[in-house]
Amino acid sequence: MLSAIQELKIRSKILLKRSQAADSPLVSLSKGKAPQLKHALLYTARQVGFQDWQHAQSILACSQPLNQQQDCGKFWYAKACGSLLNTWCANYAEALAQQAIQGGIILPYKTQYVLATASYIEALGLSADEPLWQSLKYNWCEGDSESRQRLAYQRLIAMQSNNQFSC
Repeated sequence: MLSAIQELKIRSKILLKRSQAADSPLVSLSKGKAPQLKHALLYTARQVGFQDWQHAQSILACSQPLNQQQDCGKFWYAKACGSLLNTWCANYAEALAQQAIQGGIILPYKTQYVLATASYIEALGLSADEPLWQSLKYNWCEGDSESRQRLAYQRLIAMQSNNQFSC
């Protein structure tokens, strides 16, 4: 199974191959020069909610628990979630405390955290009943890196299915 990072690399390479057209989104990133892979990686990272490719790699690698002050981008958010009522927390400690009281799935959003309901998870194109959530104790911010990566990959595939991301 591919990781989210591997999938983004593949999509970036496909985008680069298609970048010969004048209306390619890579033209503005390459400042009039021939687009390179670095431009495609930057574009795909931004499309899925990160500042740049390095930002996407650092979050999606899931090699360590997220730093409480770390900007995690908008990867775990979709416009469809905007109309839902969820508990938003200013910091990770607050998210953990609120989760202990009311449940929910902890997801990062920039430097904040959301306690996502099943409706929120479904708006992301995922299933709240996915066993991986339980294995992570309903907290994507820490735990087994393989489980976190698998959920991130599922989110990326859901973005493509919902036309939130295309290359």
